[in-house]
Amino acid sequence: MMTQGGLESHGAEKTSGAGWIGWTMFAATGVLAAIAADLLHRTLASRSPIEVWRVIEVWLPTIVPAHAGYTVAPWPALICLTLLVTLGFALAAVSISVLRGSRGMGRRWVRVILLWVGVVVVAVGVVGIAQFGEWLLWTERAGGLGGSFLRTFTLPALMEAARWGLIWGWIPALVAVLNGPQRPGRRRRGILILALMVAAAVAGACLAAATRGAALSATTEVAQPEPSEQPAPVATDPPSDVAATPAPDFPGRCSAEDVVVTIAGSDAASGTRYLAFEARNVSAEACDLSGLPDLAFASPEGNAIRPMIAPRDSTSTGGPIGAGAVTLDPGGAARADLVWRAPTGRPSELTVLMAPWAGAQRTPATETLDIVDGAEMTLTPWYIAP
Repeated sequence: MMTQGGLESHGAEKTSGAGWIGWTMFAATGVLAAIAADLLHRTLASRSPIEVWRVIEVWLPTIVPAHAGYTVAPWPALICLTLLVTLGFALAAVSISVLRGSRGMGRRWVRVILLWVGVVVVAVGVVGIAQFGEWLLWTERAGGLGGSFLRTFTLPALMEAARWGLIWGWIPALVAVLNGPQRPGRRRRGILILALMVAAAVAGACLAAATRGAALSATTEVAQPEPSEQPAPVATDPPSDVAATPAPDFPGRCSAEDVVVTIAGSDAASGTRYLAFEARNVSAEACDLSGLPDLAFASPEGNAIRPMIAPRDSTSTGGPIGAGAVTLDPGGAARADLVWRAPTGRPSELTVLMAPWAGAQRTPATETLDIVDGAEMTLTPWYIAP
């Protein structure tokens, strides 16, 4: 006959043996929620009208970095895999701590709320790791402390991660609590949490390296279109090689042949896009630039894309206030930044035509972007990067 103590011991052992279900389901459901949120985000972003997407975008957050859809293999799969692995290990460690620590609190809704908060914290942490990889590349290439990157990309990405946790986090929390609390022995629980934290740290380092590599790849590689036997389409509405309305001249302005305009880099965070331009003085004498660069865009078919570009104060990027003239020494360069919110989430290989000012000959370049007609964008005047 088994004593009451024996029954209690047997029950505790049985609970301990099945306790892994709670934290395993929490981690697995959290990973599935991240996949579902990203699929929903991409599907509706590509199929919704721009006006509708701007309204519903805030309710459809994703924690997958935008570079996962911008770059060539193996970066898309590598970014997604390392992010999901990092997320899974971190969620498992959090769930064991919460389920064990809150066992004596009685009510299940307390554990649900604690786990829900845990999802938010983990999501922000994982996205922060990914942003750290991109920030490293930014500071290496642009110098400084990367303050403009943090304002333009990191903070919006962290806010989107928090929204994802708030909107989706209740699902894994509820699943974990309904599948019972975790009750391993104290020593075994500590070893398991430590192992999961180490695994999450290793996966996080891989995630930071992958996003850094993808950010670098996005500036040097573009996804090639699938080969087709169909003849190339003929453009019916191509953009002009020169702007119709030239900018006014002023004394000391650089000659058009003395300034070379190129794309200095591109970047993307959750919902935010960035394209940098560089104007370099290739002459032997100093000269001045003033105002905004001249930009135009063409679709893969060659037809003009007409976004709505508004001037932006360059103090947000560390440049001077307003659109005053900047002096370029021989070999010196100025920068201008184009920033926008992604209206479609479906990048394609576009032609960017750029000139140092309206009225100068535009230079074409190819870049993988998601710019469409009517997209609201902001553009800084030329400034000398610190």
